[in-house]
Amino acid sequence: MRRSGFTAALLMALILVLALPVPGALAADAFRFEEKSIDLFEGQTAQVPLIREGKPAEEGTITYSCRNPKAVSVAEDGTITAIQKGKSTVQATVTTEKRSWTANLTVNVLRPVTRVTLNTERLKVYTPSDPEISGLLRQETEYDVIVIAAGKSMDLRATCTPADANSKRVVFSSSDEGILNAGRESARAIQAGECDLTVASAQNPEVTQTYHVLVIQPVTRVTVSSPEGKTVNAGETLQLQADTEPGNASIPSVTWKSRNDSIATVDQNGLVTAKKKGTVTIEAEAADGSGKSGSIGLTVAQKVTSVSIRESGINLATGQQGYLHATALPESANEKGIVWASSDPDIATVNQSGQVKGIRRGECTITATSKSNPSVFAEVPVQIIQRVTQITFDEPVSLPVQTQAQLVWHVYPADATIKDVTFSSNNRKVATVDANGLVSGLTRGSAVITATATDGSNRRGQIRVTVTQPVEGVRIQYDVYHIQLDGSLNVKAIIRPSNANNQNVHFTLEDDYIASVSDQKNIGRVRGWHPGRTTLTGVTEDGGFSDTAEIRVADFNRAIVVDDLYMEWENIRLVLRNRSDFSVDRVYFTVETFNAAGEPLVCNADGVSNFFEGMYRLEIPPEGISEHYMFDFGDYVQPTERIGTVTVTVTGWRDLEGYTRNIPEEQRPTQSFTRFIPPTQVLWQTENPWVTPIPPYWYAQP
Repeated sequence: MRRSGFTAALLMALILVLALPVPGALAADAFRFEEKSIDLFEGQTAQVPLIREGKPAEEGTITYSCRNPKAVSVAEDGTITAIQKGKSTVQATVTTEKRSWTANLTVNVLRPVTRVTLNTERLKVYTPSDPEISGLLRQETEYDVIVIAAGKSMDLRATCTPADANSKRVVFSSSDEGILNAGRESARAIQAGECDLTVASAQNPEVTQTYHVLVIQPVTRVTVSSPEGKTVNAGETLQLQADTEPGNASIPSVTWKSRNDSIATVDQNGLVTAKKKGTVTIEAEAADGSGKSGSIGLTVAQKVTSVSIRESGINLATGQQGYLHATALPESANEKGIVWASSDPDIATVNQSGQVKGIRRGECTITATSKSNPSVFAEVPVQIIQRVTQITFDEPVSLPVQTQAQLVWHVYPADATIKDVTFSSNNRKVATVDANGLVSGLTRGSAVITATATDGSNRRGQIRVTVTQPVEGVRIQYDVYHIQLDGSLNVKAIIRPSNANNQNVHFTLEDDYIASVSDQKNIGRVRGWHPGRTTLTGVTEDGGFSDTAEIRVADFNRAIVVDDLYMEWENIRLVLRNRSDFSVDRVYFTVETFNAAGEPLVCNADGVSNFFEGMYRLEIPPEGISEHYMFDFGDYVQPTERIGTVTVTVTGWRDLEGYTRNIPEEQRPTQSFTRFIPPTQVLWQTENPWVTPIPPYWYAQP
């Protein structure tokens, strides 16, 4: 034991000796900041001491620099100033003759919290002077008051300003944990009493916000009632009542709300305002934050606000019945029943279906009143009258177009209450009638005018109106008529306008030796007896309008004849003669060819016909004959066989005035010539320049 103790003592002495400084030993070189990094808030300054040992401590001047001058600045004496949130490195440098040393310091610039704000959106917060709580406070306070029921918890949330502060963490604390126990995110009310709740920035503890907390006896039950009943009309109000338990609840007041504001709203005094028909629940919640509530269901009824009667009035005869139709509005009204009443049942009565019965002649008023809202009603006048039984007119009316005629009518009986009538026409294109019975004729035709009684009797009277169209003029269709001797022709007189009622025309002749005439309506049948000219006159039966035409009588079918037709060795000779007393400038004829056996001989370009048409187109005076070389033919081709017989038929002519005569087939003058034609003989020549295309021509015998 002794040896062990000695050894330990010796060892301790040796350690102490080694730890003593050795005189004359050299210190190590050192140049650094006492701290590696520091935190500064914006606007703060600091000086961090430097450790200088060895050569850095003996000589050399210290200089400072900063790598992020936007965040940090450093003065010549090493004073550091935080400018704005960020990070930077401050460097200190000392230089001797032989070398230099540097020291680095990290500076974190923090943005401080300037304000903390408790989120009170879900908390019951009052001002100290609020009547709801002022009588409950036992401590004076300058802070707003948070009310919470004993045994309840409240969520605590707070925000820091500015939003980009480096740390937004907050710390909640209670001035009396026995009354309110504050945690990190919530607080629980332990028992009734008062204390202060403080929220502070964890980064800047000096930044705080304080509320006074009142822990109360909570409401345990809320009952809502309606002394005025549970039905209210739209547009009206209803007062509700809320009772809270227990009787010693610290805050017995409630807050009101409607679960459907479109049907009804409620103010904070429990006064309900009904808006529209429906059902709604009104709720009262304890104002102390206990969460207790009560509710009541209400029915919003729509009462009648107006009554209208479809009819503006009603006219009835004694003993007659009619109906009135009433409507209660709005359509959504709960009770739309109507009560009917008469101001004088001795004149007219009304039942509860709106049926009105006339008792005796006179006037009264029928009223329709809302059954559910007697202050709303409508009324119409009722007149019990002597109705019209018959409407008659005088004799039928006839008037020319564009004229007017006044109707005359009679209403029976003479003592009818209302004798007014309305007029209508069943054919307004023919005739119209105004409100006074004045008829206007528009176009030819007939219309029925109806007069209708306006007293509701539906009695009518009718009269036929005939609108006539007078004759305004006449014109004989043609200026000149050519009538075949011993023949007849219709002459038409055209009445103007064409729809004139009277179309009759009387015809006369200036010389009835030359011709005679008979008439039927507007047609004159003229017959020619002797050649000559006379004047025909037509006169209208209506208005005496007249017109004339020239009548020419002659043997027009034989005016042009084939005067001569024969054949010489080389040519056929054709001569046409004008036997009339007028000149013609066109003669039309047909030529037929036959062979020696009398069979048809094809001579037409169509390849099948044995005839072709010809024309003489020069003037032939009266008793004159055609000239040579002036005949035109069309569609002719040289026959392949010798011609044996040629037949020429005159088919028509035209005079110098442009009149064209087409001779009836059975009356056409015809001339034939038959002779043997040698095979080498050419019947038609083609040198005539008038012929197109290459038609033949004949020599005319003078």
